[in-house]
Amino acid sequence: TEAMVMAGIKIGDGAVIGSRALVTKDVEPYTIVGGNPAKPIRKRFSEQHIALLLEMKWWDWDENVLEKAVPILCSADIDALYEFYKKIK
Repeated sequence: TEAMVMAGIKIGDGAVIGSRALVTKDVEPYTIVGGNPAKPIRKRFSEQHIALLLEMKWWDWDENVLEKAVPILCSADIDALYEFYKKIK
């Protein structure tokens, strides 16, 4: 908490901002940043998995679809989630 994001900065989907970070630059999707000024620490997933997650946009799915996907979402198996996505698409 107590992180500060400067005006006009874009935070990518799935990004994580460390506590008390000062974010002065855009943060790419699924990147963990921290510090003052905030710097990338690491990616949360491989570039391939990030591309799949951004394609799926699972956070925009209908609530009923999300309920069916909960076991897969909790497993962190992105490939299985993508297979589920292709079936409901």
